[in-house]
Amino acid sequence: MSARIGEALRELEQDMTGLRLSPAAEVRARARARSRRRAAVLAGVAAVTVTGGAATMATLSGPATPMPAAGSAATPSAAASVACRVDPPVRLDVVFRPGVGAAQIGEVDYRIAQARGDTGLRCRGGMAAVRPDGDGRVVWSVLLAQGEDPAPIRAAVEKLPGVERVVTVGG
Repeated sequence: MSARIGEALRELEQDMTGLRLSPAAEVRARARARSRRRAAVLAGVAAVTVTGGAATMATLSGPATPMPAAGSAATPSAAASVACRVDPPVRLDVVFRPGVGAAQIGEVDYRIAQARGDTGLRCRGGMAAVRPDGDGRVVWSVLLAQGEDPAPIRAAVEKLPGVERVVTVGG
């Protein structure tokens, strides 16, 4: 063994003698806290990405129904369609269980988009917010269009893993 390696090993041994190791429970607790923070950040990034993508798609695809000329009657399909503005707004809140992952939030977002069909795109996505509630649970809010039935959306997401409850607010 060369002198440099032997000297490096002796220095390493001296450095290791005063090293204090944290208890395993403390290390696991720090790892869980780090995982929760990462999940919250990923959920926020996913929400911004999905909202931006829905808004971009709606903008690029143009109006979903042709606008009637001024003074003419609306076509039957336009009259039967769902209006995008609601006063007062009705929203659907999807409340997730604590510790939910970004994959579960993404699945809920996908199922909501499927349940809404073209209403979600026509009404610019309608995602109001992703926020924590008082207990630290993630709440995903979706603005509903005027006349839009929340039942299909509720049925599509309420039994998914990670979803605690689905609540209709307003209206």
